[in-house]
Order: sequence, then structure tokens, then C-alpha cells
Amino acid sequence: MTANKGVGPTEAIADFVQQVDFSTAPAEVWPRAAAAFVDTVGVAIAGHADGGFQTLLATMRPELPTGPATILPTGERTSAAMAALLNGGAGHALDFDDVADQIYGHPSVVLVPTILAVAEEVGATGRDALAAYALGFDVCCAIAATMEVRAHYQRGWHSTATIGVLGATAAAARLLGLDTTRTRHALGIAASTASGSRQNFGTMTKPLHPGLAARDAVLAANLARNGFTADPAQLEGPLGYLAMYADSADPSAVARALGNPWELARIGLNVKKYPCCYNTHRTADAILDLVRDNPMRPEDIAEIRLTLEPGGFDPLIHRRPRTGLEGKFSPEYVLAAAVLDGKIALASFQDEAVLRPAAQQLLRRVTRHESAVPPIGPEDWEFAYSVVEVETTDGEILRHRTDVPRGDRREPLGRSDLEAKFRDCVAFAGTGQDAEKLLDELWQLETADHTGPLLNL
Repeated sequence: MTANKGVGPTEAIADFVQQVDFSTAPAEVWPRAAAAFVDTVGVAIAGHADGGFQTLLATMRPELPTGPATILPTGERTSAAMAALLNGGAGHALDFDDVADQIYGHPSVVLVPTILAVAEEVGATGRDALAAYALGFDVCCAIAATMEVRAHYQRGWHSTATIGVLGATAAAARLLGLDTTRTRHALGIAASTASGSRQNFGTMTKPLHPGLAARDAVLAANLARNGFTADPAQLEGPLGYLAMYADSADPSAVARALGNPWELARIGLNVKKYPCCYNTHRTADAILDLVRDNPMRPEDIAEIRLTLEPGGFDPLIHRRPRTGLEGKFSPEYVLAAAVLDGKIALASFQDEAVLRPAAQQLLRRVTRHESAVPPIGPEDWEFAYSVVEVETTDGEILRHRTDVPRGDRREPLGRSDLEAKFRDCVAFAGTGQDAEKLLDELWQLETADHTGPLLNL
């Protein structure tokens, strides 16, 4: 780690929480933050249908106190910390929540549950909640840029949680009105909770990571509010967060990044079109386009050759999935499902869909390859690419390349597509909630006097 220059990251984040002026925020910040709430609330409600969420809820139910914060999938009220835990777990249960390239992870599934829980607890306005989201997003991006997040991820850390807990703590500190000193303590407390192992991808524990991170953010901020202490320079300390989690880092980079805020307006988010790992989305688009233009039967396919950029398979740890959760992290299964069904949908990741003999047979014909130079098309690419090559039994080779998946920040979903996804999520949950009423209220969050009535589910 390089020497600390200027303001350290703990102090820089605490100062940012106190001083950021939302009157100067670009106009794009508010609708993009609102869209993040729409998408996250929708996928959290859909999480009600997931067995992992049901197990989490059943396990925690004996410990649920009454409180001001809403459990999104059920409409029950409990403490802010418990609501954050359950909503974070539900929001990531189907792996349908948004992604930020900057953090190599999922920001909203930690930020939104934390912010909603604390906002309900303190009676914050809708605009306060949106502002806290933009603030937390900037903090996440600043930390990721400082610590070379790709290396952090490759070491096995789930950056959604390890970085998200700090951004969410900053957002909670803003909503709670913590001063600079208490915010530094809150960040120090949160840093000691940062965790999440990628070995658990494809299991019920992966969605637990953002739930725990959201809970810990609420806990850290409330502990600091009540006088609990931590090292006020924890992040940059010789035994602190960056020393533990980063291969290399420039602690002064956090202050520089936060000096140029509004990352949400400048770059934005990737909203998922398919309920599976985002690293499969380019592959899903490529095979779906190929199948649409070249209808084929699985028995006519000799081999599917999949080529990604170096490191593109890092999160895709399941080659022979046997469950729906494993299928979300298996490009082999995503390819097979697209060929068999002509679509990738919520039902694609039921256990019985993954275990279909036709799917299990076809996914074994997929081979993985990585290359810095794509096998077709231009040699250059931004962030990632996917090339799918299908060789038929009669020797024909069909190829398709996708660099920018549908829903990516460079090819965003329109409002109508986002609302259609929300309606699908609510219908999938089967809880009978009024999707149209919720959509209307979520889109009007900026002018809401209080977040509580919004969430009377």
C-alpha cells in the first residue's frame, strides 16, 4: 500500500457525508436513484418465492421484534436492522438485482434495504432516501477505485457485501444525522463486519451476503449514534480495511474520487434483464439472437464454444449445475435453457428446469475458452464480451458476439421495460400485492413526505 497522502479515506468519507450538497446534483441523479428503488423493491418482493428467503424468514421469525421498518416481501413490520437483513436477502435471492461495473458487484441490494429501513425508522422524506442512495453509491465507487476491486474479487471476496457495507453505512449515517466523528466510528465498526466468500456462489448463502451487509450497516450507524467507538482512521490503518482487503491501494484516492461526485449520473447502473449472474447476460443475448435468427433443435448441436474475456468466468463457478441456484452461475446451463426454451425467465431457474435431461445433455456440449482477442469481430472491447459459436451436426458453424447486453448502462432498459420486469416480479411472488399502486408510489418517491406510507404493502 502506498503512503497516506492528504486526507485519509475514513475522514474523507465522513466529511463527504456531512458536506455533499445535493442542490448541485445533476438532474439525472433523481430518476436514476428512483429507478434503483423500483428495481430493487420489485426483485425483493419476487424473492418471497425463493426457498432460501423462506428459510431465512422462518429462522429469524422467532427473533423478529416489532418495529417501524417494512419487510418488503411480506409487508410485516420489524426493527430496521432485521428489515435490512431480510430485504437484502430477498433482493438478492433470485440474482435479479442491478449491477455496477465500477464495484464489480450489486450496489442497490445493500443500499436500498439499508436506506429504506433507516428512513422508516427516522421518518425521512423520499428525497432524503434518494439522496442517501446517491451518496452511498459514490462511496462504494470511491472505495472500489481505491482498492483495485477486480483483484479483490479474484481473491474470493464478494464485493457486493465487502464494499457495499461501507457505502450503506455512509448512507445510514447521513439519514441519522451523525456528525463527522460518529460517522468515522460507524465506518470503523462496519469495516470489521465486511465479509462474503465467492465460494458460496450458487448457494443460499450468496444472497445472505448483502442481507448481512445491510443489517451490519444499520447496526454500525446506530451503534455510533449511541456512542459506540471504533478506530477513527480504520480504513487506512496498518491493520485496517484496505490493508486487509486490497492487494494495493492509494488511500488518498478516496478523497479525490469523492471530490468529483455524482457517479450515478456520470456512469449509472446495469439493470438485469435475466435473473442470473450478470456475467452470463452477454452470453444469453448472443445465444437468444442466434436462436431467433437460426431456429435449431438441441439434437442438431454438436458443440457450443463459448469465449469470454480473460477472467470472464470468475463468478461462473458451476459447469454441471444440479439446482436452480447453481444454474444462475453456469453459462453452460444458460446456453442450454436458451436453446430449449427460446427465452431466459424466472422459471428457467427452478430446480426441475435445470435437471431436465435435455438441458443436462446439452450443457455438456458447451466448452469454455478465454481470450484477450475475441475470435470474431473487432479486436477491441470495453469491459467484457461474449462470443457464442454453435457447430451443428452437419458441420455448419453459427457465430454471434455480444459486448453490451440489454439493460447495460450503455443500452439501458426503458421505463416500460423496467415496469414490465416489476410486474413480473410481483406476479412471480404470488403475494397479491398491487404492482400498479407500488409503481406509482415508487416513481413519486422524490416528492414523498415520508417513506412509511409508501411501504404499506
